[in-house]
Amino acid sequence: MHHRGAVRSSRRHGSTVVGGHRAYSTRCNAKKPGKAVAASAPAAYRGGAQQHPVGLPTAAAATARAPGRPQDVLGHAPGPVLPDFESTLQVGETPVLDLSHLSRNPAVKILAKCEFANPTGSIKDRMVQFVLKRAEAEGKLQAGGTIVAATSGNTGASVAMLAAMNGYNYKVITNAKCSAEKVNIMSAFGGEVVVGPSGVPADHPDHYQNMAITMCDADPSFYDLDQYSNPLNPESYYHTLGPEIWANTDGHVTHFVAGGSTGGTMSGTGRYLKDQNPEVQCVMADPEGSVFYDYFKNKVPEEELIAGSYLVEGVGKDSIPGAMDFGVVDGILQVADADSFETCLEVAKTTGVLIGGSSGLNVHGAAVLSGKIEEGVIVTVLPDSGFKYLSKIYNPEWRNKQVNVTAR
Repeated sequence: MHHRGAVRSSRRHGSTVVGGHRAYSTRCNAKKPGKAVAASAPAAYRGGAQQHPVGLPTAAAATARAPGRPQDVLGHAPGPVLPDFESTLQVGETPVLDLSHLSRNPAVKILAKCEFANPTGSIKDRMVQFVLKRAEAEGKLQAGGTIVAATSGNTGASVAMLAAMNGYNYKVITNAKCSAEKVNIMSAFGGEVVVGPSGVPADHPDHYQNMAITMCDADPSFYDLDQYSNPLNPESYYHTLGPEIWANTDGHVTHFVAGGSTGGTMSGTGRYLKDQNPEVQCVMADPEGSVFYDYFKNKVPEEELIAGSYLVEGVGKDSIPGAMDFGVVDGILQVADADSFETCLEVAKTTGVLIGGSSGLNVHGAAVLSGKIEEGVIVTVLPDSGFKYLSKIYNPEWRNKQVNVTAR
């Protein structure tokens, strides 16, 4: 149990080419005649969603917006009304990158969902969009309200973007481990970013998750996204990423590999894939120093877990989140920082795609797993973009000082 006051713990789609390798894309931006706009896409993502009231000309319609709402930059500009279209700022339906050249067994394919193709460059756009839409529908998030989120960076960026697009305020809390790029992205949308200390115990009041709890306790009008305990987190992936992976592979996926932090990606996606085929194996990639390995593999009780330090961001944990369902996990692999970063450099060199550290961790885990099975289709995720780590992973001075990893 996790309590407040402590850390809460098919149809084949078209294909395209990403990074010189075959990638299978589910994205289609051109709206075809008779094609309904996806119900899951927020209004600001959909061309034509900003409809003018019946009988009002364009100029009058511009004044009919709800008071206090920012002008929609994706709506109709003065001049002729253009045909309806779907905005390219769509969340989800990300391409799949074929990384089978990294497989250690020619009978095993490795495919990776390019989650960096989401609007803020990370997988977290899926979860934040899903949670906020549900909060709005249930009346938990009022117009003009304030969203609070504890984050390692990517969730904060997603909150910031969606808050700006929909007229909300936001306060996001991270720690000093977060890259400068991610801090700047979170700040760019006009809200408040609080950077707490790194490496403090999970029950310390200055731990970034506890800082968010304290902030929301002080002002009950704030909406706490609470990604670490919110059941809507895994549910969002059950309804989005899971079905996409199943469709992308025509149901041929045999293994799903992903790191865990909040637990949403593994829990929700893994549960969906197992609901389609109970034989699908879900394997967690965990950085050395995270508590998940000892908890799952070595059966160390939660109260006896001791977290170590590691450099890869946005993956692994110092406590067990309430959103994490280890019931869907079939195996776990530990990955060193050096292996994660070396994999990032290898993927950049061989595909022309810059991926983040957690992506490197996932791909390395998938490669290790490929050498342990006879055949299959492994699908993993690339949670964010390497552009968020130019000052770290792709900075030779930082990289060599921290882990002595050099580009090959």
